Amino acid sequence: MTEESAIHPVAIVEDRYGGCYSKGAWLAVNGADTLENGCYRVIRTLEQGPHGDDCDAQEFWRDPPHWIASGATPDQALANLMAKLASKARI
Repeated sequence: MTEESAIHPVAIVEDRYGGCYSKGAWLAVNGADTLENGCYRVIRTLEQGPHGDDCDAQEFWRDPPHWIASGATPDQALANLMAKLASKARI
C-alpha cells in the first residue's frame, strides 16, 4: 500500500448540499490533516470546494481529488473512499 492509498486520519462530514453535486449526503476525507496548497484538506473541504458556493461545489465534484469520496451514510462514504484508494493503488 502506498502512502497515498493509506487510510489515515479520516474526517467524515455531512455534505453541505446534501449530495446535490457529490451524489452522497456524507463525505469522507482521507489525510484530513494533510497540507495541500497551504490548507488542510479538511479545512479545504469545509470552507472551499465541496462546501463553497454552488459554483465551487459543482466545479470540485466535476473531477474530485483522490482523497475524498461521498456516500449516503458515513459508513458508505468511508467504504467508497477505501474502494477509491484501493483502486488508485492498483493503477
